[in-house]
Amino acid sequence: MAIVLLTSGATLGTHVPALILAGRLRALGIEVRVDVFERLLRADELDRLRTAKRAFRDNFKLAVAAQRMVRDQAPALDETAVDALLDRWRAADVDQLVIFSGFWVPVVERYEATAAGPTRVDICHLDAASTASFNLFRSRTEHYRHVWMFDAERGTAPTSIRVGDEEPVPWARREHRLLAHGGGWGLGTYRSRAADLARAGLLVDVVTHDPADVADLPPGCRAFMIDPGWEAWQDGGFPPFGEILADGTVRYRRGHAHHDSFDLARHRVAMLCKTGGGTLIDSLWSATPIVLLAPFGAHEQVNADLWRRLGYGVTEQEWRDSGYSLDLLESLHRNLLTARAGTTDYAAELAARATQAEVPG
Repeated sequence: MAIVLLTSGATLGTHVPALILAGRLRALGIEVRVDVFERLLRADELDRLRTAKRAFRDNFKLAVAAQRMVRDQAPALDETAVDALLDRWRAADVDQLVIFSGFWVPVVERYEATAAGPTRVDICHLDAASTASFNLFRSRTEHYRHVWMFDAERGTAPTSIRVGDEEPVPWARREHRLLAHGGGWGLGTYRSRAADLARAGLLVDVVTHDPADVADLPPGCRAFMIDPGWEAWQDGGFPPFGEILADGTVRYRRGHAHHDSFDLARHRVAMLCKTGGGTLIDSLWSATPIVLLAPFGAHEQVNADLWRRLGYGVTEQEWRDSGYSLDLLESLHRNLLTARAGTTDYAAELAARATQAEVPG
């Protein structure tokens, strides 16, 4: 038997935490595999996805509008690929599925209808509110177990996917720099806001997704890049990541336990970004506060409101009004240190359930 994590490469904020979870499960002796939804799409649909990715990076308003028109992706699937995947699950007697993207729900339902025995299904919510893909199938997933990383109503992080085993870098040892990023697709206003802060005299590391992005960055910015040619559905590891050197070259590297950008976050005084679920997890486990930028959709607004209310983040305007106070950021950092206590380790909890299920009787 095996646990299968069902993710989407279109949103690295779900895919990367799933990869981290898979590694932690393997370290606990659990057989696990990660399946990426886009591997089931027809070639023409993948081409459309690549085109959309470029368009959304150039036009954030378009990206936000498109999210409101999310549709069931079942008609876009390659039926041969779906059948082959279901055959592999049946052959492996898969009895535990963890869904990170709602687009997987119709595929999981087909597996449940033909599996030899009962299948345990978790819906893993990385955000404090249900995302667009899960909203599509709300009534069809009520009988599954819903696991929430963040509880907006209670203001807690009841369960989490721990990133790395090291403790957060002490405040006194952190570089007085910010890490600016736009999530896995590089969406949002972060590049222009990072440039504004650099012109105001702050030091900013900026994660880019296209070599052309670097030309617009003023002095005070260092540029890093996720390999533009990397696609999660063609590669099972973390995205290649590296600093762009003065001659324009990038020495890519890739972590084995987590994504390399997390190591930058651990050593910075704040992240300048929108608030996807994966970013909240990074913020929690690095104890690095967020300077909050415009969100990508309603669920990210809930995330941002939660982070601000709990004292883990501050809006860019509020931070500007404070005179870009490092003391303010340090207070948010200390709140995050306290928040880590008492959070259930999702990997350990899943491993315990899997082991219990294997015990006869």
